[in-house]
Amino acid sequence: MGMRDRTALVGFSSWFAAIVLLLTLGCHSPLHYIEPFTSTCGADSETSAQDREAVDRVALQFVQEALGPNPALAYSAFTTEAKQSLPSEKFLAVFQQVIQPRGPFKNLHVEHTYVAKITGSDHGQRVVCGNLSGPEGWVAVSIRPGPEQAHVIVEGETTNNNWVFVIWLSRERGDWHILYSHFATEKMVGKSAEDLQMMAQLQHQAHRDFNAYILYAAALQLADRGPNFQLGSQPEIQKGIAEVEVPRELRGQPPFAWSFGKSSFKILNVAALGVSGKIYLLIDHEIEPWVDNQDADRKNHDLMVNFATAYPEYRDAFAGLVVRAHERGGNRGWGTVDENESSAK
Repeated sequence: MGMRDRTALVGFSSWFAAIVLLLTLGCHSPLHYIEPFTSTCGADSETSAQDREAVDRVALQFVQEALGPNPALAYSAFTTEAKQSLPSEKFLAVFQQVIQPRGPFKNLHVEHTYVAKITGSDHGQRVVCGNLSGPEGWVAVSIRPGPEQAHVIVEGETTNNNWVFVIWLSRERGDWHILYSHFATEKMVGKSAEDLQMMAQLQHQAHRDFNAYILYAAALQLADRGPNFQLGSQPEIQKGIAEVEVPRELRGQPPFAWSFGKSSFKILNVAALGVSGKIYLLIDHEIEPWVDNQDADRKNHDLMVNFATAYPEYRDAFAGLVVRAHERGGNRGWGTVDENESSAK
């Protein structure tokens, strides 16, 4: 499989975080600490139908226009403050060069709406919406002093994954406008963060910590909704991954130096990858420039054989291996897939 086929493969890599930062409008505090209830927050049917319909319409139209042929129409929906923090050129570049190519996006719809307000405070707060009896029953959102604000979750589907647009809205001159927008993967081949969390727990219980660590890392990324919105399940996933010993091959920062006998590899990235209803283990590595693609394919197979020998238990969690070679000092790439003989993951 050549690297030209990569558009069908959706992995989880650290570079995507840098893209999301372009859509952050000066609200960088992570939601690790949840303050007591000092405000009101209504979720979905708990909000007035009039408010919900108004914010849902603005949020959905924003996403539809951002994914359309003229994203500048969506940019006009931002507040004045947001436009000052996010130049139109950066907004257009992110949607046209990064987000739109992942489409087409189908079945765009509003999944959840939260309307909140704080009083008696001069600074923003994190507000809990929902029921604290279970991690899947609540979320935490950032709210500023002043008029009512809303957080709307718009969902969409592509070939392999489900995506969410997290939209923070505020009133400006009486109308709802966009304060902030965040784009993230919600499901990988139909599996949510909670699904991968359960898979990771089973792997950890079976002492297959390499598998558990990769699955927990993927679950954390699926649970990420940006710096101003937190799922209740996120702290539980963080707790789970903290209980897993980091595999020796993944300690420190990439690139990782892997050695198996006489073979050594420069590993750029290791992640879960969803394709055609299955979850694969993706390994990206860097190699010297090659004469023809068969050379790159042989080096990919060498890595596959050595890794599978060292970690045969990967087959218990993943449908196969996807190894991608990246040319050192160039921009060529070559991918090789090794499907497990019995793959029902």
